[in-house]
Amino acid sequence: MTKDLNFPLIEYKQGETHLQWGISHGKKFKEEIKELAGIRKKLMLAKNPALSSQLKELALQQLKVSRDFAPKITEELEGIAQGAELPIEDIVILNNYTDFRDIQLSDEGCSTLNKKTDTINLSGQTWDMHSSAKRFVCVMKIPKTETTLASYSFSLVGCVGMMGINSNKVFIGVNNINTLNAKIGLIWPVLVRKALHATSLDIMRETLKNSPVTSGHNYLISDEANAEHWEITPCTVEKVLDSNIDENIFHTNHCLGPETKKIEDQASISSTTFPRFEILNKKYSQVATSIQFTDLLKDHEGHPKSICSHYDSGAQDPSMTCGGAVYDYNSDIFHLWRGCKVYDDNYVEYDFSLRDL
Repeated sequence: MTKDLNFPLIEYKQGETHLQWGISHGKKFKEEIKELAGIRKKLMLAKNPALSSQLKELALQQLKVSRDFAPKITEELEGIAQGAELPIEDIVILNNYTDFRDIQLSDEGCSTLNKKTDTINLSGQTWDMHSSAKRFVCVMKIPKTETTLASYSFSLVGCVGMMGINSNKVFIGVNNINTLNAKIGLIWPVLVRKALHATSLDIMRETLKNSPVTSGHNYLISDEANAEHWEITPCTVEKVLDSNIDENIFHTNHCLGPETKKIEDQASISSTTFPRFEILNKKYSQVATSIQFTDLLKDHEGHPKSICSHYDSGAQDPSMTCGGAVYDYNSDIFHLWRGCKVYDDNYVEYDFSLRDL
């Protein structure tokens, strides 16, 4: 087992290509990426052994779709594989694990929320993953290029990004929804990074709506003026919450949109989604400061089925809160954390200013 990485910052060098970024990323965390890729492949095959003879073919199909959609970010993935000395299919599995597997597991979580009033304006989420992933959580600082904006991203080593904020103050967060219509499509972290190229909320929204996704996710997107939740699957695109219309702008892991609900996989709904949703429903209106907003994402009411989740159902692939992030539009501070301040002895947190991008 490799060491705990202690929530490292991966800072790409300005002027280098995406391929060079990927190679340096892969080389620096070579052993850890190998271990994480092995963990995720093992979990996938234990759940669905029939995939074993098709892994490479399916991974390469997803890679092709991703290359057509975002060629430079896909080059970065290929660079990570090259630097880590791994076959590209292992890096695809590491990045697209939750979409790749045929069966959505019942305890995958994450809570996404936005709060905008006359005095505060914040977007954030928890990151609930298989507990083995916590050692590999990282932050990425991606510089501006001739054609793209700079950004910060919450991620895992070997992954190109899972949520983030760009230098134009356009935010994206993601959480799973369980639907029945998965098909070969994008590697979803590639979509997140592509969305972070958006110079406006309108452009980010169109990027998401027109993407060839693999399976269902809810996306929280926001700028200084507005926040929206979009449930997007291979066959449905549905805005389910809008801060200009809706009082409560939060989402856990069950479908809210009427069209998305029609294809929801009821057998795979997260066992913590409704308890977390009810806690948010009760406490959301009480949030009046940025500290209270962040504390809500770290809240332990209902433990272990809390917003900061520690629930182990005994399932093969239990999901727990491995960290989270909040962007404060008023202060321009992106606050990120790894682990749990109350229950973990390896808790780490950072504050990054958008002024430093």
